[in-house]
Amino acid sequence: MTNPFYSNNGPFNISEILKILKVNLKIDKNNNVIDIADLLNAEEDCITFFHSKKYIELAKKTKASYCITTQNLKDYLPNSCTSIIVDKVLIASSIVTQKFYPNSIEDEYDKSAI
Repeated sequence: MTNPFYSNNGPFNISEILKILKVNLKIDKNNNVIDIADLLNAEEDCITFFHSKKYIELAKKTKASYCITTQNLKDYLPNSCTSIIVDKVLIASSIVTQKFYPNSIEDEYDKSAI
């Protein structure tokens, strides 16, 4: 899904994402990840995040290739989605989001707007 506000700096190799998250995960393929998206909108070759049991039904149906999640939640993901286990899912997700969309953390506005 195209973001209308920020420019995507991807794709990034999954090994590069694992490195910034400081996660040691053996992955057979060194695929490129094209974007980060929520569970519902993530497509193949995207990374998503799953941090709460209230999203179990969405997690079961996600099309994402990779998911940042916890040890307790990983079993709800489809087999086609590789779990990236972290302690703090939302912090890890923000780190990955900043990589794809570095300008998204700036709070600038158009001062000339009326």
